[in-house]
This record gives sequence, C-alpha cells and structure tokens, in this order.
Amino acid sequence: MRIGEILIREGHLTQDGLEEALDWQVLYGGRLGTNLLELKLVEEEPLARALSRQHGCEVAWGELQPEHEVIPLLPKHVAERDEMVPWKLEKRRLKVLCTEIHPEKMDQIAYKIGRACLAVIAPEFRIFQMLRGSYGTTRQMRALDFGMVPTEGRRRKKKQETGPAETSAELIDEAAFNDLYNRVVQGRSPTPPHGTAPVAPRAKAAAPSAEALEALPEDAILGEVAEAPPAPTAWEEAAPLAKPKVDDAPLEFKQALKLLEGVSDRKAIAHLVLRASLSKARRALLLQVQGEVALGWDGLGEGLEQAAHIVAIPLSAPSAFQLVVKTRSHFLGPLQKTPLNVRFLAQLGKKVPLSSMIVPILHRGRVSHLLYLDNGHKQQAPTDVGEMLILSQRIGQTVEALVQKKRKAARG
Repeated sequence: MRIGEILIREGHLTQDGLEEALDWQVLYGGRLGTNLLELKLVEEEPLARALSRQHGCEVAWGELQPEHEVIPLLPKHVAERDEMVPWKLEKRRLKVLCTEIHPEKMDQIAYKIGRACLAVIAPEFRIFQMLRGSYGTTRQMRALDFGMVPTEGRRRKKKQETGPAETSAELIDEAAFNDLYNRVVQGRSPTPPHGTAPVAPRAKAAAPSAEALEALPEDAILGEVAEAPPAPTAWEEAAPLAKPKVDDAPLEFKQALKLLEGVSDRKAIAHLVLRASLSKARRALLLQVQGEVALGWDGLGEGLEQAAHIVAIPLSAPSAFQLVVKTRSHFLGPLQKTPLNVRFLAQLGKKVPLSSMIVPILHRGRVSHLLYLDNGHKQQAPTDVGEMLILSQRIGQTVEALVQKKRKAARG
C-alpha cells in the first residue's frame, strides 16, 4: 500500500490532509512523508511506523546520531547517490539507514566491507540531516529543517493552538536565524532534544557582523559556506559516474512558453525557467518560499548549480526578498549592504552585482517561489521585466495543472 493509504487506514491522516500534502509535494518536491511532517499533518513516529509496515523492515526516527567509526565504511558518493548512511554496529551487523529498501544494494555493501548489513528505514529528512552532518552533502533544505511550520499551506477546521514551547517564525531575528542555519548545514536539528547537550559543530559557518561590514569597501563580501569534511577513503571505489549532460543553453521567451505546455514534472519546469532566464541574465536562481523562509532550489550560471542548495533567507527580516513576498511584485535594484545579503551573495560565489532582479511566482494567490537574476560581479541586472513577469504567470498555471493532475490520481 502507499504510505498515504496506510496512514488514512490507521486514522493518522484524512483524505483532505493527503491531498493538501500532495499539493505541497508538487510545489516543493521531496517524499510525501516529508511534506506531511512539514505541514504537521502527521507526527514523526506514526509516519515512521507506517514506513516500517510499508517496507516490512526495521525503522528508526527522531534524533539519529551515526557512530563515527562506521561512516568511513561507505564512500560519500555512494551514500549521497543511494540516500543511505551507516548507523551503527549491532550483533556484528552494520545497520544502514535508508529512505528506501534495496536488498541488492545491501548485498553489495556487505560484499565490500565483509560484514552482514541490515537496512533500517527512516524518514527522508532525517537521512538528509545525517548526509549533511556526516558527509557534508548539500541536500535540499526545507522549512522542516528549521523547525518552521508553513501555516499558509495548511487548511484547518479549527485554529491550532500554539504551545508555549513553540516560537513564531515572525519573532526570529537574523542572529537567531543564522544560528538555525548553521545547525542545519551541519546536519543538526533546529533545537537539541530536552536534556541532551548540543552537538559540537563540524565546521565554521558564522555570518558576518554588521560592524565588520561597515569597514569594508562596497564590493567586498564576507561569510564562508561551511566546508565539507573530506570524503571517506577506507572503501576503495571507482570514481562516481558523471551525471548525464543536460541542455543548459539559453531559451528564447516564446520557445520557453511553448515548451512549458508539455511539461510533466516540477524539475523540468525549473530547468526551463532557468534556461529562459539565461536569455536575459548571466545568473539565475530559483528559491522555494515556505512560511518565513526562502530556500534555494536550483540555479544556472557561474557555479549556481552547486550553490543553490545552500541558500537560506529568513523572510522575517527586512530585505528585497521579503518585500517581493509581501507585495507580490517584482524588485529591480541594488541589494542593500546587510548581513543577510552579504551571506546570500557569498553563497553565490562572492559576486556582487550593482543591481538584481527578483520576480515572484504565485500559486493560488501567494508567492510560492522566487526567481533571482543578475549579470554577475559589478554588473547591472537586466531591465526587461515584462517577459519575465509573463513567464512567471505561465509557470504558475503549469504548476496548478500538475497539482490537479496529482489530485486526480490520488482520488482515482
């Protein structure tokens, strides 16, 4: 059975909740369980137990800490490719946390390391936390990673009460967000469990202070992205296969509109949007707007393919991004010299444009994504806003068609 069907049958989820999570999944990707947790439609333990019943295997959830000595048993590129992390040795067997169960892959690992292996299923976002913390990978960040509940995506029959332990995202200032961000890129939960000591950070990822910025020339940039720990070398493995080459050539406006008509998934939409953007600018970045945070999704131009997944912008702090989300109108001009923007541009390769363009993409009246454009270091942004606004409207229509298609499949 599908995970949604199991949760509905066991009384942990309603059909309306399932459809809401499916809508969210079309917008932001990830497994259905990640979206259910993010919208607080299901708690983690019932989800994990449903995954166990779906796959017929052992399950783990909550704050998971792999044993350091087992991490080198699996190379970084294998862990990242197969979304699995060595967890611990138990009764001479290596337990491996996975998002899916693949017996043949467990057999391959067992053959390589000369030890029996047992697959243990865990929620996707927990696996991603461990991939960041143990291997330094740059997996897609979510509002769930920051402990934020994107309330604009939830439909409730009655207003949910907020307990005293929860903090409204609107009250999070830049300093607090920087701390949250550092925890996320280091593979740690937003807040450590009660009674446990915080995990020591693996790498420095501190945001620059406002005082330090004032002493710098206008085009200087501070802030370093957390460095990834070296990949394990204990298991000799052939070099990872190169990713298949995709067409990144710029697309003309009319051609992009025509291609959007036949798109069947969100990744294809993103790639078409970015290619169309490169016909206007040298760099383009798509961000996902979830509650009070905007998170990098995908990018093209001057290394943005690698940088996209480490971008996180709090929308509770004043910025051009916040302005675009609140007004649902585009922005064209220079980014102010604030710690938030300094870190953003540092993550995009320390290129400081003279001006930038930010275009909102709407879904059912709210901003679901942002499209950021610039022409690189010390260059002015493109000024042809009209076609980009038309493109953003067409994107919204294409996404809505995908949402309706997935809803229909869920009901059928």
